[in-house]
Formats: sequence, structure tokens, C-alpha cells
Amino acid sequence: MTVGRRQVLSGIAASALLLARPALAVTSEEDVRALRLYNPHTDESFRDIYYADGGYLPDALSRLDVFMRDHHSGSVGLMDPGVHDILWRLQNRYLQVYGREVTINIHSAFRTRETNEMLRPEGAAQNSLHMRAKAVDVSVQGLGIYFLADQAPRVGAGGCGIYMRSQFAHLDTGPKRSWTQPLW
Repeated sequence: MTVGRRQVLSGIAASALLLARPALAVTSEEDVRALRLYNPHTDESFRDIYYADGGYLPDALSRLDVFMRDHHSGSVGLMDPGVHDILWRLQNRYLQVYGREVTINIHSAFRTRETNEMLRPEGAAQNSLHMRAKAVDVSVQGLGIYFLADQAPRVGAGGCGIYMRSQFAHLDTGPKRSWTQPLW
């Protein structure tokens, strides 16, 4: 049986359409963003959708504000939604590389000025973006700091600080910069 040019071109076109479907699925999945978070200081979890149908969900953002409150004082700040998007992209990097969902530990998010001053001896910056609800300190359950350190700059974080001694990364929506706190 002889295959003509038209049949070959039709086959190529059909293959291209089939290959395009997964790309469309990925795009539609990005229209729904969910987070799996745990706060070891409060023993609270957040597992929910925070973005759908092209916009942030106000109820979910309010719950995330409470979840990411200053655990020392109980004060709640209005978190920059860009922080949630950084966490969502980081979560998806783990899924792509390891093929499994992970839970991100939130060690610190919003901080009052008083809490920030209290944490200065531990390395908190005087004008920390935590006080403007634009930063989080995170680790990932069951995975070490090295993958986090490698991936954090690739997920749209402005600032990325790696704290080797405490085994967490600082991520924020500020200007691009990076730093590492040594083990000692």
C-alpha cells in the first residue's frame, strides 16, 4: 500500500493536535492554584485553593493571612499574594522533579516590628520585608535545604536567603538579591 503526501501531512497534523492537548491541560491547571502548608509553631495546616478562574479568592486570602500571622504576638498582616504565588511555584517544582506533592513548612511570615526586633540577634534584618507581609521563611517536609536553595531563585522570588544552620530559606517579593547564612 502506498501512502500519499496528503495522508502523511494529515497524520502529522493529527499528531500535532494530540501533542498540543497536554499543553492546554497545563495551562488550565494554572488557572487553579492550591497550597499545602504547615506551620510548626502553631500546628496549623492550610490545604486549599487560593486562586481560581483568573483571580484570587478573598476568603482563602483571609485564611492565609491568619495562617501566616506573627505567631509570637498573634497579629495578622495582609500578605502580598505574590508570596503565595512563589510558594505555589516552589511546590510545583518539587512535583516536577520528585513526582510527588509536598507540604511547605512556614517558619515565619508576617512579623510585627516588636517581633522583628526580638529576632534581630538571630539574623532578622532591621527593615525586614516580613514586617510588610512580603516574606516567608520556609522548609519542605522530608527534603533537605539544598534542593530548596537551588530552586528558590527559579520560582520568582525577589529575595532569597538560605539559612543553613536553621535549615530554611527566606523568600520575598522584594528586589532581586540573595544571601547565605553560614553554619556557624
